[in-house]
Amino acid sequence: MGGCVSAPPEPGQRAATPGDCLRKVQIDQLDAALQRCNAVVTALPDDPQPRNDRSLLYSLAGNNAAACRDSFKAAELLERQRKVHRQDPDQGPPPDRVLAEEISLRQRSCRRLTNRPAAAAPSPVRPAAPKP
Repeated sequence: MGGCVSAPPEPGQRAATPGDCLRKVQIDQLDAALQRCNAVVTALPDDPQPRNDRSLLYSLAGNNAAACRDSFKAAELLERQRKVHRQDPDQGPPPDRVLAEEISLRQRSCRRLTNRPAAAAPSPVRPAAPKP
């Protein structure tokens, strides 16, 4: 058998699940949430949901570069799941459509954030008209 396999959970602990990244998140404790989510990403390296969720956490923490890296990796993993499902539908259900839409939305945001012309564009906010 090849490849990396996550160690089984310690006795009394349950295995990580894809939704664990956003459980009990408190905005004033984003570092702790990111640490938990890092463990979930490590435990489930081929699942796009933890990457997508960590992207949100990074975004909330103001780390757009890391958020975008995770967003693009989540899209890559999602496409891999789609390909596997198309080749052999018995491998499991197709990727979740809501998750796919979230990943797509985050990617569009990242493309705007990382696009130099967009970054240099003036703000859409217009100054107030002078008072007569």
